Amino acid sequence: MSFISSPSATAIAATTSGAAGSAPEGLYSGLVVFGDSLSDTGNAGHRRFSNGPLWVQRLADALGLPLVPSTAGGTNYAIGGAQTRGGVASHSLRGQVDRFLGQAGRADPDALHIVYGGGNDLRAAVAASDPWGAVMGAAAGAGGIIADLAAAGARHFLVPNLPDLGRVPELRRFGPFAVQVAGLVSSAYNQALASGLDDLERRAAEQGWDIRLHRLDVWTLLEEVVADPAAAGFSNVIDAWPGAGSGRDADRYLFWDGIHPTAAAHARLAEAARKAVVSV
Repeated sequence: MSFISSPSATAIAATTSGAAGSAPEGLYSGLVVFGDSLSDTGNAGHRRFSNGPLWVQRLADALGLPLVPSTAGGTNYAIGGAQTRGGVASHSLRGQVDRFLGQAGRADPDALHIVYGGGNDLRAAVAASDPWGAVMGAAAGAGGIIADLAAAGARHFLVPNLPDLGRVPELRRFGPFAVQVAGLVSSAYNQALASGLDDLERRAAEQGWDIRLHRLDVWTLLEEVVADPAAAGFSNVIDAWPGAGSGRDADRYLFWDGIHPTAAAHARLAEAARKAVVSV
């Protein structure tokens, strides 16, 4: 899980290491996705976890690229419930990447590789006996995945961070302490992930890997929406949409259910991602 942005957000930034690979600026040969329910377009029971297209579908359309679930022979390996490297091993992002590399052998240097997870790890960490160990493990797992893809030839990456998970309805219902812990573990994960990506950039330079890391600051993007919901087109950024028959428009809500964004929120995240991956 994770979320959201406003299309006018100014916090969208790409950080790079060296020159880009051989893909033309803003164009890629394909899209390869590793993630959880926020990016799963059909691997978990052929369903989407929202009321409409997910952000990766909209991004694929914007880039003019196909995106088909891996269970149907495509390159979207994301699956609902996936942790970075825990939980069901075959479903984890680690398992997704291992399966991809086992099938493909090498990564296409002209394809855009999306690595977006950690939310399910952090949801578990909030109630864990050692939440900080779980957070550090999740961040290290994400960094290791990107490093392995780079070693296999991948050169273009989109790596979003996590929002403050204390803002999701599922965790808010457990009260202020759970909200506080969720915010702390989210922040700690983002700091550890950023540090890991910095280290990867240094190692990539040493190895002569010509990589580009696009980092999307989803934390800041969500905070901007929460600070001014109307400017982003939302009337409710706290509760889950009450459902069909409620007489309330789902896309005026930020949250479709307890942890997932609505299609409108996915559309805003997709636009932020598009700006990030075509930036110089």
